[in-house]
Amino acid sequence: MILINSIQLQQLINLLLLVTLSYLNNTLQTTPLNIALLMLYSGFLELSIKKEFYIPYSAFITALGVVLMLGWLKWYIPYVAITFGILQKHYWKIGGKHIFNPSNFALIVAIFLFYPKALPIVGELGKSNYIFYIVLLIGISILIRVNRYIITLSFLIAYSILSYLILKEIDPTWNLEHFISSLYSTSFVVFIFFMLTDPITTPNSFLKQIFFGFFVALVITLLNYFIGIRFWHQFLGLFIVSILFTPFYRELQKEDFKKLLITIIFAIIIVINFSIKKALYFSM
Repeated sequence: MILINSIQLQQLINLLLLVTLSYLNNTLQTTPLNIALLMLYSGFLELSIKKEFYIPYSAFITALGVVLMLGWLKWYIPYVAITFGILQKHYWKIGGKHIFNPSNFALIVAIFLFYPKALPIVGELGKSNYIFYIVLLIGISILIRVNRYIITLSFLIAYSILSYLILKEIDPTWNLEHFISSLYSTSFVVFIFFMLTDPITTPNSFLKQIFFGFFVALVITLLNYFIGIRFWHQFLGLFIVSILFTPFYRELQKEDFKKLLITIIFAIIIVINFSIKKALYFSM
């Protein structure tokens, strides 16, 4: 029996639970008031674009994604990030829909424009058993609802194997225990359960979902191998694969291919820009 009919409402509730857990563990970087203001701004922007009234769950989700995964030193940075995330959702569509998860796009733009005043963060959820079970329940519930659990499984298996085979060769300090603990962070949990499994920006076919998850893991690993281990590579990997997979699960018109080419050029600029950024120890 489904208790919550709206998938977006369930996603919103789950993210609010993660925010609460972060707050209780003193890892939340901002105040509840600031979070409320960011959500209100995000919702207002969404409604202004649509010019109709409804509860903008997706806009609230975008704001919470930014809160949980982006650190900032200037108050305006999350507002700029959220603005770009929502604008691309409405104004840059390929095959009739946007191709980037709004929160992921917001993070990419924020790091591109403002780094090091904007950088990805690692917020620990805590090691208590009850927190582990809560997070696991939250993750499984949303994966089943959006029917994207294959992507997460494919990604986790591929990422673990590729990291073991490749990353330990370039990082002498790499060990399995540290790797496993790095997976249990607020931002990684949000990434694998919410951002990576966005039903609008990922394929419906099970086989394509397997390939989607695998290639995200592969791109992240290759970026870490050739550029150096950077925490933002998980966002960059999803960003790149979202572009490359678009022609394989959407019917594109002639105008869409022009947009896709422009998007690829933009992605190349982003990758070059990110590759020359010096990582700060607390952003890795």
